[in-house]
Amino acid sequence: MVNVLPPATPVRAAASRHWQMLGLAVLAQMAVSVITQGAPTLAPFIQADLGLTRGAVGLFNSALIAGSLTMMLVAGWVVDTKGERVALAGGNFIVGVFCIAIVQTHGFYSALLMLFAAGMGGAFPTPAGSKTVMNWFPPALRGTAMGIRQTGIPMGGALAAAGLPLIAVAAGWRVALAVGGVGCVLSAAVCWLAYRDAPIARPVGRPAATAALPTAQATRHIVTLGLAGGLLTLGQFTLVTYLAIYLLETQQIPVAISSSLLVGAQIAGAAGRVLWGVGSDRLFKHRRKPALLLANGLSAVGALAIGWLPAGTSLWVIAPLIIVYAFNALGWHGSWVAMLVEIAGEARQGRTVSLGMTIMYPSIIVLPPLFGWFVDRTHSWTGAWTLLSLVLLAGIALVWRVPEWPRSG
Repeated sequence: MVNVLPPATPVRAAASRHWQMLGLAVLAQMAVSVITQGAPTLAPFIQADLGLTRGAVGLFNSALIAGSLTMMLVAGWVVDTKGERVALAGGNFIVGVFCIAIVQTHGFYSALLMLFAAGMGGAFPTPAGSKTVMNWFPPALRGTAMGIRQTGIPMGGALAAAGLPLIAVAAGWRVALAVGGVGCVLSAAVCWLAYRDAPIARPVGRPAATAALPTAQATRHIVTLGLAGGLLTLGQFTLVTYLAIYLLETQQIPVAISSSLLVGAQIAGAAGRVLWGVGSDRLFKHRRKPALLLANGLSAVGALAIGWLPAGTSLWVIAPLIIVYAFNALGWHGSWVAMLVEIAGEARQGRTVSLGMTIMYPSIIVLPPLFGWFVDRTHSWTGAWTLLSLVLLAGIALVWRVPEWPRSG
């Protein structure tokens, strides 16, 4: 029999300090997300400036993701051994420096290399911010706190979609990325000066590395959740990548309007991350799995509704549908991360998140282009959105297989 113990209880120097630390984690994630979520919005400017094909310009986003993937496990080790402060400040500084350096590049490959290097820094905020939540917040508030922490990604995306193209029009895409890089450097400085790692009080005699589940069980569940996350993220990246072209080709909605819808969708996704986190704490009694299943079940239904919209549908119908879909399709991620780290022991939280995301990331690289390829081959947006719904259901099935802590497998 394995004696399953609850996670260590955080202690705080002041009652409000945990919210301050969470704010810094959100700031770090948002600054990095301006780059990682914003680079695709600059694709038309990059393509025109460098004379690239559509496939080649897509490599800029792939370079960011590939950079993060190569560094993800190292980032988790840094978080667990050096602390959140070093990871938050260091990761943002790396992203910022290499984005600023893009101003000095002239060709395709040099810019691609800079973005790959920037992506390496982008691996740090998620495991660092997740450990911030687990160490500074008690279990009763972790779902809410994790949801708030995860708003940094869509809020950074919304800020990028609203601002980077305007800078690119005025001064070029390199300057736009450099401005985002300056924001990352400034956030790194703030985190270095203001962030403090949480002191942890452990019961006498309890080893620091005690796991919430036996190691073999925990690893199996982490791998399953990582695979599930890889499938479920298709709902998010399909929306971000293909919404404008889908609405233009099927509903004749101009790109300017669809871009505004995308900003609204990112904001709705941020709200979803908070409210699904609150729901996991209050409605589901600190359980993450019901929130994760319900959010993605609604996403699967929403994908079908979007894909089967008849031509000529009113914008007053389309806009609320997109917002509700984004609320769910972007809103589940905090519950996924919380479920991951609650499986692990407190000494391995950073590495657990990094392992889960390392398993997830290849799907982010591969699946969205396959969605577009399916449309190219079949000329059917309806079929593609229906297939997306089936992929989401497959992800839900994988989540269903994972027992929630503290139950054993």
